[in-house]
Amino acid sequence: MQLDFQSPEFIANPYPTYARLREQAPVYLLEPGVWLITRYYDIEQLLKKPFLNKDVPLITDQRYGRDMNVEPVYRIHNNFWVSMNSLRRRKVIVKALNARKTSEVRALVQRSAEQLVDKWIDCGQADLMHVFAYPLPVQVICNMLNIKLEQSLDFLAETKLMSRAAEPNLLTVEELDVANAAALRLEGFFREICQQRRKQPGDDLVSQLLAAEEEGEHLSEDEIISNLIILFVAGYGTTANALCNTLRLLFLYPDQRELLIAKPELLSCAVEESFRFNSSAPITFRTVQESLKLNGVQIASGDTVYIALDSANHDPEVFVDPDRFWIERPPTVKKSLAFGHGNHYCLGAKLGTIEIEVALEILFRRLPDLAIDNIDQLKWEQTWVFRGLESLPARW
Repeated sequence: MQLDFQSPEFIANPYPTYARLREQAPVYLLEPGVWLITRYYDIEQLLKKPFLNKDVPLITDQRYGRDMNVEPVYRIHNNFWVSMNSLRRRKVIVKALNARKTSEVRALVQRSAEQLVDKWIDCGQADLMHVFAYPLPVQVICNMLNIKLEQSLDFLAETKLMSRAAEPNLLTVEELDVANAAALRLEGFFREICQQRRKQPGDDLVSQLLAAEEEGEHLSEDEIISNLIILFVAGYGTTANALCNTLRLLFLYPDQRELLIAKPELLSCAVEESFRFNSSAPITFRTVQESLKLNGVQIASGDTVYIALDSANHDPEVFVDPDRFWIERPPTVKKSLAFGHGNHYCLGAKLGTIEIEVALEILFRRLPDLAIDNIDQLKWEQTWVFRGLESLPARW
């Protein structure tokens, strides 16, 4: 079975391909030593394994045939995953991220979202991706870091280039040069912020990361910088995409939108169902540190597994009528894997969920006549690792 996972057809609608793979080749060989896993129970089993980690240096070195840790874009990704693969360092980051109460975070998101809507509500139309979905998580992050919004520069281009390093297709020399330049620009910006906070600490996230400790474990400055960069990448990418993906689904299925408006208490359920149906981070990858057999296929120690979370969330073995967007979906024994599982659960899940819930509540309250034309003709960004729209033009 020969498949092109970056073809426009697959990007537009990957679910028929995933269904074929779950049925015919649930452990699919992408290239020697690199596998794609598509069934829910296989993915859940893998994510429970203690010997599964994200050894980015090993993965990139094997695929490029040389030491890629000298390349800035991969060095930053490596530093981030070093902290993720250490339980104590991961706890340091969790402690800093969860320092604020949920109510305080929700209030911060609420203020940021209301301020953004105030700027363009009188225009009558706008591209919600660029005036709302992208700026909202960045404005929230800037508040959490205690930096001015304009001080964050125009990071959209940089974050998109940073995320390209995670694509299954190898970067060309030219793409690598551009991605490295973006990485260095982001790294320089956050290193200066760290130096400022060492001199004048506050109650912001940067100061908390610098001061946080778990069983004598501190993060190095390089690890802190890498985590801050990935936080920005996630904010610009996954959170913005998740908001627009959810809006797309609610307008693609007007009966579900009307149900949500009639029963606003279903907001959390609608967001959770959107994450299951159409994840903005549909795929991740890990390194196998001990050989194992999965669905009769032998996977060797050191091999890379690409984990199709979006496929798992459409597996009929777990979810009834999985290709139906259903905000009153009855609870199942197993939960969506949109944010991963166990030690591989996304650190920013709580913040991202709050941002989407608050954004939707404000949009439907302040723009009761919101409309999105040609909803079935919207174009997707041509990337497999992230799933998001190029734009979301709307009127009201």
